[in-house]
Amino acid sequence: MANTYSDIEVIRFKEIDSTNNEARRRLDKETVLPYWIVSDKQTSGRGRHNSYWDSSEGNFMGTYILRIEGEKKILPQLSFVSALAIYNSILEFKPRTSNSSIKLKWPNDIVINDKKCGGILIENLSSEGNFFHKIAIGIGVNLITSPSHTTNLQSGNVGDEFGISLGRDDFLTAVNSNILKVISVWDKGKNYKEILNLWVSKAYLLGKEISVTLPGGVKEQGTFSSIDDEGGLILLNKKGSRKVFYAAEIFENL
Repeated sequence: MANTYSDIEVIRFKEIDSTNNEARRRLDKETVLPYWIVSDKQTSGRGRHNSYWDSSEGNFMGTYILRIEGEKKILPQLSFVSALAIYNSILEFKPRTSNSSIKLKWPNDIVINDKKCGGILIENLSSEGNFFHKIAIGIGVNLITSPSHTTNLQSGNVGDEFGISLGRDDFLTAVNSNILKVISVWDKGKNYKEILNLWVSKAYLLGKEISVTLPGGVKEQGTFSSIDDEGGLILLNKKGSRKVFYAAEIFENL
C-alpha cells in the first residue's frame, strides 16, 4: 500500500523481510525520489555487517531512498547526517520534565540512558559513474518495545525511557521532516564539518575509556578523544599515541 506523506510517497507493508531489501528490489521501478518504505514488522531486519536487528511490531522500521549527487567519498557522511536527524526527531518527543540522556554512538547507533534504542544501515543501491547515487538509509528505532537480541548494549525503547506513548506514524512525521532539514544543511558535503561538530557534541562515551573491536576481532583500548575530519574515531592510549578507526564497533571498557 502506498500513500503520499508531506509530498513524499510512503510505501507501506504489514510484514516484509527488510525495508532495505525492498528498496533494492524496487531499483528498476519508476518511483519518484525521495520516498519511504515502512513496515509494521520485519522478518529479516539487519544492521551493519549483516548483524541481526530485532524488528518488533510497533517500533519504527523504515528506509528512506534518495538520490545523492557527488563523489562516492561523501557517502559515508550520511551516517552522521542520518544520526543527527534521528536525534532531533527523538528529541521532539522528550518531555520537558525528563532527565533522559540521548546520545549518538559511533558510528550508527542511538543511545538513551545508556540503552541502545536505534540504529542506521546505509547502503548504496546503485551508482552512475562516480557522481550519481541511489542511497537507502535504513532506520530502526525502538518506540514501544525493547528487543531481546542485543550486542554490546542493553536495549531500550523511547516510550519507556521517556514515559510516553509514541506511535510509528507520529515518529515518521518527525524523522521525515528532520532528515530533509539535516540533508539540506549538509548540502552534498559542503557543510560536513558543521554536521560533524554537531554530532561530536552529542557523542556517547566521548572522553571515556573504551575498547575498539576491529572487524577481524583485534581490540584496541584508549580514550575516545574525538572524531576526525573524515568521521574516524580518534583513540588515545595511555602513552598519548593517537590512532584513528574507520570501521569498528566501540564498547565501553567495563
